[in-house]
Amino acid sequence: MNTKHADRVNALCDYIERLRPTITTAPDAVTLPTADIVREAIAGSLNTQTGRPLASAPPRDKRPVANVLHRLLAWHRSGGNMGSIFGLRWDCDDLVMARGWDRWEDLNITGPDLYDALDTLALLLTGGRSRAGDAWTHALGR
Repeated sequence: MNTKHADRVNALCDYIERLRPTITTAPDAVTLPTADIVREAIAGSLNTQTGRPLASAPPRDKRPVANVLHRLLAWHRSGGNMGSIFGLRWDCDDLVMARGWDRWEDLNITGPDLYDALDTLALLLTGGRSRAGDAWTHALGR
């Protein structure tokens, strides 16, 4: 792993871990992926040379969790196309049900749980800002 990549991954993972106690114990607590899944998702969605976000999502067959995170980040930064968000939800179902992914069984996690946890991670990485969410809030008149 390149030093820039490693430094960026460590910095982002440390940031998430500092936030974890405050958001998972609040009265309206949200879920976050385990620290290992956070690291895998973040590391896989960054360029291994520069540590910057990849221009496009990493291959789903090689880095599936990073692929979902990258696409969630892109969705939150977009205008909010609903087709792409539904696809991500189904991808999480596929990930959890895929054979050979014993770790999901160990974690006792479902597709919707994984999706919610990765979406929370994406929102934290965007600083809590979602253009897509704002667009939908406006569209629904709230």
